[in-house]
Amino acid sequence: MKKKAVVKKGTRNKKTLLDVNALLLQAGVNPIEKLIEIAECEESSITQKIHCWQEICKYAYPKVRSKELVNPKEHHQVQIHLIESDGTKAKL
Repeated sequence: MKKKAVVKKGTRNKKTLLDVNALLLQAGVNPIEKLIEIAECEESSITQKIHCWQEICKYAYPKVRSKELVNPKEHHQVQIHLIESDGTKAKL
């Protein structure tokens, strides 16, 4: 019977070994600010600008998950009414 490798809780991975955040702070670099600079630069292509804004959005907004809003087995009756400028319902 083979023994399982024991991994200590809190084992350092590549990110923690390099301590990227500390290096960036020490160098005075803010990746989000750099992306904004690239996105707003006149020399950047539209593809580069779009890519930068997409990356920034990942950190600025929560990810939207798709949900099924309507159950296809349920049928809902939809009524559409046209409203006159005076607020009354228009006759069709």
